[in-house]
Amino acid sequence: MTFKTLIIDAEKCSGCRSCESYCALKHEWACNPAKGRIHVVKWEQEGIFVPVNCMRCEDPACEAACPKGATFRNFITNAMSVDHGSCIGCMSCVFACPFGATYVDQETGKILKCDLCDGDPTCVKVCPTGALTFEEVSAEVCRKLVGNADKIPALVRQAVGEEG
Repeated sequence: MTFKTLIIDAEKCSGCRSCESYCALKHEWACNPAKGRIHVVKWEQEGIFVPVNCMRCEDPACEAACPKGATFRNFITNAMSVDHGSCIGCMSCVFACPFGATYVDQETGKILKCDLCDGDPTCVKVCPTGALTFEEVSAEVCRKLVGNADKIPALVRQAVGEEG
């Protein structure tokens, strides 16, 4: 089985944050990176920039944690979605995400989660370095991507000289 997913190549990311701004503009009609569904984590001194986005896990912790079933997989796009009508704002999904890729709008309390722009991600279109791509992958490759994402914190610690 194959499907399209967002691929992040952190080595190509320049930290420009275009992805954050355009995502917020598309979804919230505000050019405010805090309202995006993708965020760039920065270690500026070391020149490390890591875009963080929903990994669309095989067994999503965000979905399991939601007491109202408001977080669910959209089987057309494979994105994890939030039914804002059912969401009670408890933020269980935010705390459950092992990647820190479920966000909350600080003004409204609304859960912000990447919906892959219904299969045509804006962030990919505006990324000037090609750090973001939208590619067809197998379920096995997707599992490897999630496994690789698990290693990011240790790699960053190593790059900035902290003990792992």
